[in-house]
Amino acid sequence: MTNRAKRILVADDDETIRRLLEYNLQKQGYEPVLAANGREAIALATDDMVCALVDLKMPEVDGMAVLEHMKQVHPDTPVLMISALGQVKNAVAAMKLGALEYVTKPFDVDELVAQVASAVRMGRALQENRQLHDAVTRLAPDRVFAGDSPVVRTLLDTVARIGPLNATVLLTGETGVGKGLVARMIHRASLRAETPFVTVSCPALPRELLESELFGHERGAFTGAHQRRIGRVEMAERGTLFLDEIGDLPLLLQPKLLNVIQDRQFQRIGGSELLDADVRIIAATNVDLHERVALKEFREDLYYRLNVIPIQIPPLRERRSDLPVLCAQILQRIAEYRRSEPFTMSKGAAEAVAHYRWPGNVRELENTLERASAFCTDNLIRPEDLPPELLRPPAAAKSPASKPKSVTEPDVNGMTLDELEKLAIQQTLKSCNGNKASAARHLGITEKSIYNKMTRLQLR
Repeated sequence: MTNRAKRILVADDDETIRRLLEYNLQKQGYEPVLAANGREAIALATDDMVCALVDLKMPEVDGMAVLEHMKQVHPDTPVLMISALGQVKNAVAAMKLGALEYVTKPFDVDELVAQVASAVRMGRALQENRQLHDAVTRLAPDRVFAGDSPVVRTLLDTVARIGPLNATVLLTGETGVGKGLVARMIHRASLRAETPFVTVSCPALPRELLESELFGHERGAFTGAHQRRIGRVEMAERGTLFLDEIGDLPLLLQPKLLNVIQDRQFQRIGGSELLDADVRIIAATNVDLHERVALKEFREDLYYRLNVIPIQIPPLRERRSDLPVLCAQILQRIAEYRRSEPFTMSKGAAEAVAHYRWPGNVRELENTLERASAFCTDNLIRPEDLPPELLRPPAAAKSPASKPKSVTEPDVNGMTLDELEKLAIQQTLKSCNGNKASAARHLGITEKSIYNKMTRLQLR
């Protein structure tokens, strides 16, 4: 299967080198696109390429011309130049034109592959930053927190009030409620609206890469650091840094983030220079940071630095009156994206949507409507187009009549809080057939928290 997310342009007139690079890049999961000369390279280059390896000397069109084309037409694609020993001066000139690095022949294949991986990470970070910035500066009118319920009106009023401030904001709420959207709305309402909005997803990035992604590194700071790299904090200069799921930030990195918030300064990995950090911090979490602090999994001083302006985003089940407006907005976006006629919902489908609890919140609603709109006929979503769980009676699973007669309610009178907590976890695990992740969701805690509680309460 073609993986367009990992395409790499390889341009070299030496077929042996092309095939050597093709073989080794494919082993790393990349999809090399081969060009035998500069003209082919320019013709094959596309925006979705994550890196380009370009030979300096090629027939018809040379590597410098390919580099100039890439910088003008595909600026987010990092370019590594390949040169012979006698072409170092030209290779340096190529770097001044925007090449990320140059490699001299004969090269070490493993080292080159490591340089490619580093270039790909940098290219993705730059591309994400550009996309996020474009999303901010080109504000679509429908990308707001939809609804007219009292909780939404209060939320929108809060965003309008705190937007012009420079204070740190902590957004809390369940997964899928729209914390990222609210963060962008705050940025758009701020004095930094025309500057970058940069996201760091704390759980999405591998822990060994997170520090480099956040703060950048100097050349030679560690194995594979072949050039200086700026981090997300530096990318967000004069803008907003959005730290998504901050509760998953490793303890070892929390003092460095605390320093950014307190002193507005940081250092790249392997560097000694103190750099200024003119950024506004917006953090988001779906876990109880109080609990993380109590478990020594989150620094208390960092928590108070983040919790300057706390905003609780309500789950979808607490604003059911917004569902018709929200569904209409989502279906309009789907129709515009697919360039199709507008989608509508039958009365039965609308009632099923209204009665469902939506544990995955707006994100689950979006996925449900996108799937239903793909299978419906005449652009009308009917009950049979919806997932089966939406069509079950709302309280069927919890009806007393559905319980076995042998089950009796436990007598909790006189039990300690630990005993009550232990009982709640035991019964929830039993109802979830021992699935700890599912039990954690039902209890409203993280999977890591349920493991910690089971250890503390000596539960097997």
